[in-house]
Order: sequence, then C-alpha cells, then structure tokens
Amino acid sequence: MGWLSVVICALAAYTQYKLDHTALMILAIIAAVGSFWSWGIMHNYAVEAARRRLSYTGRFYDFTEGEVESVPNWITLINMIFSLGGLVLLIVGVIMIPVR
Repeated sequence: MGWLSVVICALAAYTQYKLDHTALMILAIIAAVGSFWSWGIMHNYAVEAARRRLSYTGRFYDFTEGEVESVPNWITLINMIFSLGGLVLLIVGVIMIPVR
C-alpha cells in the first residue's frame, strides 16, 4: 500500500487528536511509524532483488513480480497489521466526530 497506509494512519492520529483521545492518538502514531518502517523494509528487500537484474534502472518502483515476491511474509504481515490498525482508528475517529 505504500504511502496510502501511512497517510491513513496519520489521518487517524489527527482525528483522534481533534477528539482529545490521547491514547488512541498515540496508537495511531505508532501505527503510522510502524507502517512507514515496514514499508521501507519491504522496499529494501525488493531493491536488493532488483539489483541482480541488468536492466534495473534504480527508479523507485522498477520491480518485477519476482522481485516483489522476495519480500518475506513476516514483514508483509506486520505492515498489514499496522495498516489495518490505522484504518480502524480512522474509522473510529470519523464515526465519533459527528457524535461530539
């Protein structure tokens, strides 16, 4: 998901900040940092696999399907957990805003 999950988590932190829910805001910030961190690790795995290819240009998304599949499942799972956590916190924040 890349930047989308980081933006979702950041929006969740902002909505929780506006609602004065400090604990949920901190969880959303942790989710944003974790999403960004795990996305960077996944990108590094794909870059290492792509560097073995002669036609690799060094562009940010210059990966083949096999190179993307070189990313371990554990880091993908971590990224998914952080992304879904941020999405849930965003939904909670959006639902609670009209209540106030």
